[in-house]
Amino acid sequence: MKLARPPEFQDVAGLVDVASAGRAFPRPPGVALSYGVAGFRARAPLLESTLLRMGMLAARRSAVMGYAVGLMVTASHNAEPDNGVKLVDVDGGMLHQSWEAYAAALANADDGDLTSALAKLPGGSGAPGGAAERPSVLIAWDTRPSSERLAALAMRGAQLAGAQALTLGLLTTPQLHHIVRMSNGAAGCAAVGSRWGLPEWASEAGYYEMLAGAYAELVGVGERGAPAAVASPLDVDCACGIGAPAVERLAAALTAKLGAGAPALRVVNAPGSGELNTGCGAEHVQKAREPPRGLESVQAMVAGRAASLDGDADRIVFHYFTHAGGWALLDGDKIAALVAGFLREQLRSALRGHTAPAASAPPRATPSTAARPPRARSEEDEEEADGSELRAAVVQTAYANGASSAYLLGLGVEIAAAKTGVKFLHTQALHYDLAVYFEANGHGTALFSQRLLETLCAVRDAAGAETAAESARVLLACHRLVNQAVGDALSDLLIVDAILRRRNWSFAQWDALYEDLPSRQTKLTVADRTAISCTADETRVLHPAPLQAALDELVRTVEAGRCFVRPSGTEDAVRVYAEASTQQLADKLALDAARAVHVLAGGTGPAPDSFAA
Repeated sequence: MKLARPPEFQDVAGLVDVASAGRAFPRPPGVALSYGVAGFRARAPLLESTLLRMGMLAARRSAVMGYAVGLMVTASHNAEPDNGVKLVDVDGGMLHQSWEAYAAALANADDGDLTSALAKLPGGSGAPGGAAERPSVLIAWDTRPSSERLAALAMRGAQLAGAQALTLGLLTTPQLHHIVRMSNGAAGCAAVGSRWGLPEWASEAGYYEMLAGAYAELVGVGERGAPAAVASPLDVDCACGIGAPAVERLAAALTAKLGAGAPALRVVNAPGSGELNTGCGAEHVQKAREPPRGLESVQAMVAGRAASLDGDADRIVFHYFTHAGGWALLDGDKIAALVAGFLREQLRSALRGHTAPAASAPPRATPSTAARPPRARSEEDEEEADGSELRAAVVQTAYANGASSAYLLGLGVEIAAAKTGVKFLHTQALHYDLAVYFEANGHGTALFSQRLLETLCAVRDAAGAETAAESARVLLACHRLVNQAVGDALSDLLIVDAILRRRNWSFAQWDALYEDLPSRQTKLTVADRTAISCTADETRVLHPAPLQAALDELVRTVEAGRCFVRPSGTEDAVRVYAEASTQQLADKLALDAARAVHVLAGGTGPAPDSFAA
């Protein structure tokens, strides 16, 4: 594993114990931090005490689990003055939700009580619970000006809590997840599974090697034995962030593996060419529904097709200019449709006539696997017993466009609903043997269970069924290509491009899978967001009951209408989503729904008369 030179800051290096560290880096007055979907985020100067303390928490988590834990300094798609921290658990995934409350408690502990607050965490004393002789924390950071100092604080916090802190330097967030996963798998961590853990993949260079090898295997042949399409160039908007050097290194690994058969990846919006995530990147492109700077025209988009990453390269969306000159977005819903359709086709081919092994355990080993929900069998299941014990689904949130859901259902794909937030989609996906999940913002991946992998290996190695064996090989290559721990923009870029090459499709042909229903999002402030409660999938309001009745009445009068509201997780506001057969109808439905919230759920100020982001 290649280590970066640890960042050196005299005031940080001079910290000698937990108690004095708490006094030297006090919490900012009047600031109470809450653990979000993936950690803490705020203006960078407010986070020094938090990063110091999260280094300590990561050390304690490593001690309890017995394997390395990761800590990433990034604020993802947020503006450049912000920063944050994402914690990587021993399986390479996000920090287990059972530890989020511990993280919040430690981040907000009184400065003078930091030693006692740390002692109250699980594993306050005793030896590590796994293979590690000493707790270990792997630390990486993105390109923000504030990241290196915050990483130094995290490193010192981990050391003061008794851990070995290894700094890996500038990485994308998914790369750190990958390295933690591979390192712990090589050390025998059961949460990773036996199909992972090759030590040669447990590094940034190993990451590129693994992805390039899997991609090369997928594009070696097209569908039904036909030649795959030749490589097409792609312009990659890197949001002026860490994705830029990662794309360049990935391109070099692809060229080393495929030569002229590698796609030419042209970096647009590299660090130094503008402010991070401003006017560029996946968040801007998906929310503003416009191309990023540097790719605003047909002439500027040299490759004729493009992708946009976010600031830490865990999200991706695609876009292009149509033959008529209009700009078109291919968001996370479109990615899910493409990937799920391809994987379903390959799975049906691989499992025809093959029965999966009995499930003696949940399909996926995790630090704390939830119980599996009962399975609803369909008529197709009864007709085709092939691999019927294996479960596959696409996991969506309420924000998934209704047209994408209709398309997937038309393919016979099961759809599972999850609460908004990638950690909730990932948790739901773990209930299945094969699950694809993407939020519309482009954050997502495809997960394969251990049981499915064993089945595919058996099919691959069986004699006399070459078509099934080839499909099994394809799926096993997909498993290596798509990140099994977290959404990964570079991994997702390659799986999309590989599928398009195998099918000999253009972006326009992909886009034609279905046409999005027009939609509108808005929000309004309320006196108390906790006064509104919703169903688990956030599609219906439970309280106040008159609000859901009013929304039902509004939707009833709109062609192809769908609408839901949900309280914000971070502010006293309610978010509104509406879609309909036309943009005009979607806009009207969203505004009418916002007004209903204002009247029935304690809106503040004047009634809404326009949209708010």
